[in-house]
Amino acid sequence: MRKIAFLFLFLGIYTSYKSQLLVARDTINVIENGKSLKMAWGNGINHANISNIDLNYDGLLDIVAFDRINLFGVGKFRCFIQTAPGTYSANTNLSYSFPPLTHWAVCFDFDGDSKEDIFCSTSAGIKVYRNTGSIGTGLQFTLFKSLIYTKYGPTSSNLYAASNGIPGISDIDGDSDLDILTFSPAGVIVEYHKNMSVETYGHNDSLNKFEAVTLCWGDIVENNCSISTNQTCTPIGMIKSISDYHQKNLHSGSCLTCIDGDGDGDKDLIFGDISCNIALYGHNAGTTATALITQTTNAYPNFPANSNTLTINISNFPCTYYVDVDGDNKKDLVAAPNVNGGENTSSVWYYRNASATNTVDFQFVKKNLFQDEMIEVGQGSFPILFDENADGLKDLLIGTHGYYINNATRGRLTLYRNIGTNAQPSYSLITRDYASLSTFSLNGAMPSVGDVDGDNDLDMVVGNMTGQIYLLTNTAGSLAPCNYTFNPVALFTTSSAIAAPQLFDINSDGKLDLMIGCKNGRIFYYNNIGTVSSPSWTLVTGFFGGVDVKGDPNFFSIDGYAAPFFYSEAGVTKLLVGSISGQVYYYTVPSVTAACNLINANINSMNEGSQSTVWFEDINGDTKRDLLVGNGSGGLAFFSSMGPGVSVKENILLEKNITIYPNPAQDFIHVQISDFEFSQGEIKIFDILGSEKYNSVFSTNGFTIPVSTLEKGIYFVQFNSFTAQYPNKVLKKIIIE
Repeated sequence: MRKIAFLFLFLGIYTSYKSQLLVARDTINVIENGKSLKMAWGNGINHANISNIDLNYDGLLDIVAFDRINLFGVGKFRCFIQTAPGTYSANTNLSYSFPPLTHWAVCFDFDGDSKEDIFCSTSAGIKVYRNTGSIGTGLQFTLFKSLIYTKYGPTSSNLYAASNGIPGISDIDGDSDLDILTFSPAGVIVEYHKNMSVETYGHNDSLNKFEAVTLCWGDIVENNCSISTNQTCTPIGMIKSISDYHQKNLHSGSCLTCIDGDGDGDKDLIFGDISCNIALYGHNAGTTATALITQTTNAYPNFPANSNTLTINISNFPCTYYVDVDGDNKKDLVAAPNVNGGENTSSVWYYRNASATNTVDFQFVKKNLFQDEMIEVGQGSFPILFDENADGLKDLLIGTHGYYINNATRGRLTLYRNIGTNAQPSYSLITRDYASLSTFSLNGAMPSVGDVDGDNDLDMVVGNMTGQIYLLTNTAGSLAPCNYTFNPVALFTTSSAIAAPQLFDINSDGKLDLMIGCKNGRIFYYNNIGTVSSPSWTLVTGFFGGVDVKGDPNFFSIDGYAAPFFYSEAGVTKLLVGSISGQVYYYTVPSVTAACNLINANINSMNEGSQSTVWFEDINGDTKRDLLVGNGSGGLAFFSSMGPGVSVKENILLEKNITIYPNPAQDFIHVQISDFEFSQGEIKIFDILGSEKYNSVFSTNGFTIPVSTLEKGIYFVQFNSFTAQYPNKVLKKIIIE
């Protein structure tokens, strides 16, 4: 039995015992169109599978979006807690409670315990994680079924589900266990696999026995963005030649949503197809025992494709999800693309179910559910901070692999101006096309700024997804708002398919060199051999310092997507590198010619999503470096520094100097502190949901805390030192029995 670890992300505090970046998840006000975003740092969404699930076990259905971030199908869960009917807040920490998955994942309660489980993709089939969490232990999942099998006549085989589609999971026959509708390997007919749990065991909590009842459920064939009805079905065990269906364009890649649209007790279907921009509705005129799809979208007035509301039309491959969004206990409809490379900024279409009966009436609400409350710049996010308007405040500029516009993905720069203060920044959206970069049709735009011509203003270089580096010269002059002129002729073209540049004086000669992250996970070093006023870059090495952040080949092929951030601290050059895996690597750089020292291959067990990028400097004016993390979903996460002074320090082990016993405990806990620097401070106890249960100050190295009034479960004890030099916070886990 596998238990998904909690990873100590409680309250957003990452704890690690070696080579820490002592940062805590935080937030800064972000404004768009005069409104503060409620989930500004929620990491973005691109191509998501949407499900209802009670994430915090409070009885309210929340929403989770499994976002297929990149072309390899590697995804990340984005969690949204329902705080009031139809009102949500992002909980980015909860994503760490989910298992790492690829291709597709949807949540349904298969065992009737009112806790939604995960059905997800595995090689040529379906695997299932059981929800084994509780309000006491928090969200957690255990692998329950590594592969679902089904019986085709006398023989058994894996129940096939394509990795680029989504099966329909629902109680088709009304016996209370979950059955499965899935497209055949050819992708044109729907197979019905009946769950035999109730018939075999008398209960619905087993996934051991499925039987293929029919190989073309509903007597339909789907292809070419249409549904053919009244098709001849194949007896089980006698697989009919696909050529008999007279289809010229067989394909694999379809998704199914089961709903009872007309309230007659049987399941109708909504189809999505990899070759289409629309969703199709199939009306079931049969029964729960024998389905018969007789009408399609054109004959159904309350489906978005043929009603008085906006038609579902999403590039590319829209899949639909039957979930309750507004908290009225009626399921609504959400549509989102299911393939990388399509719509990525307004890609979660929400239709409210306005029906007053047991039928459905889906009315369009918005194209950007949750996305409208967060920073969202499309595919990938590359944050940099610089004073764009010369007011003494650092503004936020975000590059991207691309906004999806007019059936193409194009690079843009998004500018948020700091309208707050140095101590309390507040970012307001100014433009989503800074420097009018979209007019040049770049395939991606990854920026870096620095004075490359010695005129005391900040010029800009931009890399793209085809390896070119472009220069934008700032003609404003010193102490004036930036005014960029784009040179459409590339400075040069790297041998990498991706170029993520940083201007940094790596050899300390007073001129800005170019350090370029590459698709293969390595860093190119281009030395500036020009002058302070006339730069000229030449390639020194394509493998700087031996840095290689290539991902697991089982998930990411040979790619790495290195995104470097070099910085100097206390006389030492250091390097953070984002990667395709989502991990952030930490190195020290002894010299230009020496190998970099890998300090940590995954700082703080942090992974906000594939294709991570980083920016690491003081954001809130407290002299400590803070951390911005981008990812392939086009959003950002913000982490503020926890420690005073220098915020990266090796081998900090103050945590071991605090002992709590007994653990597990029942009536009381003893706290013993062996480090005199930590002998005065504040202590708090929180439950798994973040609710504060105890708060006091201490001024001695040993004391006792009563815990008999606490309910059984996991708690976190936070120590906030008033006296320690570094760090000022330590987190310990306890169990109350």
